[in-house]
Amino acid sequence: MLLKNLIKIPQKKIESIKIKDLSLDSRCIKKGDLFFALKGNKLNGEKFIKQAIEKGANAIICSKALKIKKSRIPIIKVKNIRKTLEDSCVKFYKKKPKNIIAVTGTNGKSSVADFFHQILSLNNIPVASIGTLGIKKNKKVLKTNLTTLDIISLHKELAKIKKERIENVIIEASSHGLKQGRLNGIIFKAGVFTNFSQDHLDYHTSMEDYFKAKLILFTKLLKKNKYIITDKDLNQFIKLKRVAKKKKLNLRVINNYFLSKYQKTTNLIGSFQAKNLSMSILAAKLCGIKNKKIMNILNKIKSVEGRLQLIRVLPNQAKIFIDYAHTPEALSTALKSLDNHYKENINLVFGCGGERDIKKRPLMAKIAGKLSNKIYITDDNPRNENPKKIRKTIIKNLKNKNFNEIGNRSDAIKAAIKNSKLNEIILIAGKGHETHQDYGKKILNISDKIIIKNIKIKKEKLNQKKIIFENNKRVLNSIINKKKEYSFRGVSINSKKIKKGNLFIAIKGKNKDGHNYLSNAIKNGASYCVVSKKMKHVNLKRLIVCKNTKTFLKKFAIYKRTFSKAKIIAITGSTGKTTVKNIIGNLLKAYESTYFSPKSFNNQYGVPISLANLDSTHKFGVFEIGMSKAGEINQLSRLVKPDLAIITNVGEAHLENFDNLDGIAKAKGEIIKNIKKNGTIILNRDDSYYNYFSKLAKIKNIQIISFGKFKNSDVYPISIKKMKNKSLVKFKIFNETLSLFIRNINIYNILSSLAVLKKLNLNLQMAIKIYNNLGPAEGRGKIYKVKRFKTDFKLIDESYNASPLSVKNAIINLSKIDNQKSKKYLLLGDMLELGKKSKFFHINLSKVINNTNIDKIFVYGDKIINTYKHTKKEKQGNILQHKSDFDEIFSQIIKKNDYLLIKGSNATGLNMLSKNIIRGLNNVI
Repeated sequence: MLLKNLIKIPQKKIESIKIKDLSLDSRCIKKGDLFFALKGNKLNGEKFIKQAIEKGANAIICSKALKIKKSRIPIIKVKNIRKTLEDSCVKFYKKKPKNIIAVTGTNGKSSVADFFHQILSLNNIPVASIGTLGIKKNKKVLKTNLTTLDIISLHKELAKIKKERIENVIIEASSHGLKQGRLNGIIFKAGVFTNFSQDHLDYHTSMEDYFKAKLILFTKLLKKNKYIITDKDLNQFIKLKRVAKKKKLNLRVINNYFLSKYQKTTNLIGSFQAKNLSMSILAAKLCGIKNKKIMNILNKIKSVEGRLQLIRVLPNQAKIFIDYAHTPEALSTALKSLDNHYKENINLVFGCGGERDIKKRPLMAKIAGKLSNKIYITDDNPRNENPKKIRKTIIKNLKNKNFNEIGNRSDAIKAAIKNSKLNEIILIAGKGHETHQDYGKKILNISDKIIIKNIKIKKEKLNQKKIIFENNKRVLNSIINKKKEYSFRGVSINSKKIKKGNLFIAIKGKNKDGHNYLSNAIKNGASYCVVSKKMKHVNLKRLIVCKNTKTFLKKFAIYKRTFSKAKIIAITGSTGKTTVKNIIGNLLKAYESTYFSPKSFNNQYGVPISLANLDSTHKFGVFEIGMSKAGEINQLSRLVKPDLAIITNVGEAHLENFDNLDGIAKAKGEIIKNIKKNGTIILNRDDSYYNYFSKLAKIKNIQIISFGKFKNSDVYPISIKKMKNKSLVKFKIFNETLSLFIRNINIYNILSSLAVLKKLNLNLQMAIKIYNNLGPAEGRGKIYKVKRFKTDFKLIDESYNASPLSVKNAIINLSKIDNQKSKKYLLLGDMLELGKKSKFFHINLSKVINNTNIDKIFVYGDKIINTYKHTKKEKQGNILQHKSDFDEIFSQIIKKNDYLLIKGSNATGLNMLSKNIIRGLNNVI
């Protein structure tokens, strides 16, 4: 290019001078280059003009103020050298990629850039990124020394990228780079603002000056109708919003729904990672990438090099992470993210850089002391500062006395690893991806990653039993505030159900006192017994004494939940809780180690005892939460703290303690209050209280997934093909379809379980075999072939409890059975706990029965007689005065292949009657 086409030149003699390239560095000058003698912070280019001429520069551009002797090549003086440099870059490197994104902020720039690069690469779209991690073009990486390149290098690289037919580029914009005009002259499609906190106060005069430097991207570089991508929860959001309005820029913000969605879809740790990913996704969308393509590759997104990156898992299951965190905010975020994710002790290796913002050091020390278990203070990049003095400042501000000072970084990392204990987390902070350590005159080739990988550790076989014992010991010592070597596995409050090695907690109930059964508990294998009073004739070494055993059980459950890394699912609703819990529990077992509560452990004792048995090895936990009055679900779900909750439905169960169904719905909705942040609620869209629960969830920013029989649900059946003993059902689960054989199971229970698998991002195809083999649980619709009265008939055992909704569903299901030659009989008991409306609900059942093909109804109980009286006469069978009447009545009428369904509240005793028939006992009572 001719010099005259770059800058206006008054001298005609030099108009024909050709310029091969532009340069700021006299050392890199090649013959024919144009050298800009620019004054920098540390070096003055004017002092290197002579060297540039000797190297072959064709011309020199310098400031008008510079006094210089005549030269053999043109020295052109300009009023504003930076503006001349910018204009020259724009003209010389004219062709640039179509979509250029700039990302600025204190932390997260490299992560946003790298995630953007990964999203496009995984979709086979040409992409480049320029920043701390180097220049990445598709899969090739060229290392650089600066976060933001100098203005000439940046324009030159963009021109090269364009030549390679790459139209999508993301650039990290540091505050230094923005203030020094290194990004000037580039047309950006969007600017990303990640966050803002203390850093670089050695360069910027104040936080205000630092923030103004960041804002240059939005106030000066972004043109009208371009985009700002940011987080609306930032303190700086209002200022960014004002800038957007003034400059007529479009604002794009991340929200909690997508944060939750993206975090659960990937293996990234920490909400800050989800925020960085969300911003990169918005940037990718602005570049024309469709949402579907982005969602399809999210599970392949990897941690960014040196950013909360898991490097190694030791034989003792201790996990070692490296992170670039070198600011107070970044260090706090990294430690909190690891704590929230793993809930284990965190040991920290860190130091502070020399010749940088010294005000950060006491702040980082306080954060380290507060959020770490053990600290190893070491050197970062001391540069020309005395490393001992830097470490001394950190130690002075440490509140945590559990620390070691080891200046040699390699030795500090080795010490942290060799001293690690079971399941602990080790964070090596400050240098992340860097491969050198700066001691001023001495530069060491050192990489945290390589040090970690090269340390030799003896391999030990860690058995699951030891891990569980260690976790139980930790929980117990947290409660009693002692350090003792307790070894036990499993917790029980029932001396009859004690297994070898269990912890027995002696609970005093209304009718029985567990303290009276200590000898039985120990005889059956209990390792220790928790008691609240002095006990005679019991080995004192086996006793753990506390003030109140109920409080102890609750605390044990709380600590178990706190230390658990499992994904927790909680289920409530008027009907179907136990069935859904069992279905989900059995499904999840096929994927990972799963605990789900035995039987209907859903009350004030059942929930905490279930939580108490959640082991540290479990990846999933499934819990059932019941209630008989308002406030109980709130208390129990506060213990469980589910990541994911299900409300199956709202019906009339326990109506005696409520004025109406609205009261029951309000009580069920209490579970939504205690779902963890960014959690999910799965709701029955066909239930009349769906909208009510949805509003509660939206207020708390909880994601909603719906299931139902119609297309407006996220999960629904597309088609149902009935067969002899089963149905072939095709389901739609968001954008996926699945066909399953269903055997006598409420379809709503299947739908809610499919929603759980999809939310947990599990392979649905793996679940087909389990679904196809699923059947109803004992007492909940299981069909038995029974030999009695010298014939074979089918008993449908629905005898586990009864409510208007569950009885209605059982009657309808019986009616749907295809039986051309056989009869259908119904034995119903009282529905209890319905209060003043008991008579109304019992009479209402008769309307359901009258509209079915059921042949005869038989009843047992005072309240169910109201149903019998209002049933059509031709359907009336008989009234059992006593349960022992069963054989006398049914021996006269039941024939081969007939169906008999038994259902009633537990207190009626029909549950035991049904069990005894199934067992073949002569006496049904």
